[in-house]
Amino acid sequence: MQPGVEELCLVIRNTGRTGDDGRVSVTFGQLFETYVTISNKVVGILLRARKHGLVRFEGEMLWQGKDDDVVITLLE
Repeated sequence: MQPGVEELCLVIRNTGRTGDDGRVSVTFGQLFETYVTISNKVVGILLRARKHGLVRFEGEMLWQGKDDDVVITLLE
């Protein structure tokens, strides 16, 4: 797994909430605010993580402000 993707999954795990299905989820707005201090490449890393089947979210691209309520779910 790529280092940025691994770190992103850790941030989601640490800041998100566990749902009824046992999976951890966080909104894009919350993740962006938390992760932007680590890396300004959060969207690119999210797309790579989804490509590797590690996270799930609706839409092709996420935009700060517009997509702050989109839920990102950790699949692993």
